[in-house]
Amino acid sequence: MEIPVMLDRLRVDVTGELSDGVFELNMIDIPPPDPVTYAVQTGQTTVHIVERGQELALIARYYGVSMQDIAQINDIPNYDLIYPGQELLIPATGQYTPVNVPPAPRSTGKSIVVDTTEQRIYAYENGQLVRSHLTSTGLPATPTVLGDYSIYVKYLATDMSGPGYYLPQVPYTMYFYQGYGIHGTYWHNSFGRPMSHGCVNLPTAEAQWFFNWAEVGTPVRVI
Repeated sequence: MEIPVMLDRLRVDVTGELSDGVFELNMIDIPPPDPVTYAVQTGQTTVHIVERGQELALIARYYGVSMQDIAQINDIPNYDLIYPGQELLIPATGQYTPVNVPPAPRSTGKSIVVDTTEQRIYAYENGQLVRSHLTSTGLPATPTVLGDYSIYVKYLATDMSGPGYYLPQVPYTMYFYQGYGIHGTYWHNSFGRPMSHGCVNLPTAEAQWFFNWAEVGTPVRVI
């Protein structure tokens, strides 16, 4: 199987040293390597070997799974942090279920749990886990509040500001306590570790899913 890479050719310029490590550069074309077999099947997962120039989005599209699923099963906090030669587990079903899932706050209806230790958010419906994803909660100096709350207002996009920052049009925002909310994030991809001023950061696509799924009044438990 062959997955496209970002570079069709590697362009190199190398002709001769002029002085003190400064080189005269001429462009020559080096063709890409021959196609290779990138993956082997192992039970319920596929092992993919990352090739030069491949991005996580291309790999996910090829296998028909989401970047989020690949990132979660491989504990990748940043989609840009993959490298040539890295072995990635690709879930066969396109769905990764985490271990050590906290119990649902209630047995009926919808509810959300945010685990600040595991840096993960969980969505439950009638006591059953329906979705989970890595998140970024508050930094030590600006921790996310713990306790039981509920979503009290939703905005498709809203401006956020505080000491030292201004973030226009933060997407898919759901406030659950004062200025603490669950929302999309366009300024970082470092999910899986604390990054925020107290809010619960999600990739924008995941925030959209939670926004469309949860109604005002949905319970939110932060542990």
